[in-house]
Amino acid sequence: MSRGDTRGPREFYTGKMNERDVLGAAPLTPEFRRAYQERANERGYLPYGASFDLVRRYTNQDPHQPAKPFASELRLAVADALGLETDEDLERVTFYTAVGTPADVYHGVDGWIEYQTPDGKRLIVTLDVTKNPNKDEWKADVIIPEVTDPSENENAFLAQVEKFGGMVASKLEEQMEELAA
Repeated sequence: MSRGDTRGPREFYTGKMNERDVLGAAPLTPEFRRAYQERANERGYLPYGASFDLVRRYTNQDPHQPAKPFASELRLAVADALGLETDEDLERVTFYTAVGTPADVYHGVDGWIEYQTPDGKRLIVTLDVTKNPNKDEWKADVIIPEVTDPSENENAFLAQVEKFGGMVASKLEEQMEELAA
């Protein structure tokens, strides 16, 4: 292990660590925690939509400029795959991390890409990051296995970004077609 490797030995590298490395940590600020406690039931459960709204409202990250390289590049790859070119169009694509939030814990969603249509409708494609190569059940729209570290192999990293960006864009296009029908 090199001195610059902050992840530690692989045998101690957990799924939650992987999720945070790929998508970033969710906004568990005091305001987030307070709002969660006010909205959750006695067991801590929060319904699907309310879980997403909580992250959207209390995120401490710019959804147009995710901090983690994979999340940032994925957002741009989705916009590119959708053929979005103007600044106004690019602003319609946002990324949210939900790692450790009720969306993750109760609904299996580690993050999502959101596209705001020109008429104001919100389309969402959910993401689940996993280290489990045999995972056969999931709740999210797109499953992302362990992502290559860009400092170790940038070409493999960019190929993964393009692959998953295309998958997310395809799911968004399907939703757009359903709206148009």
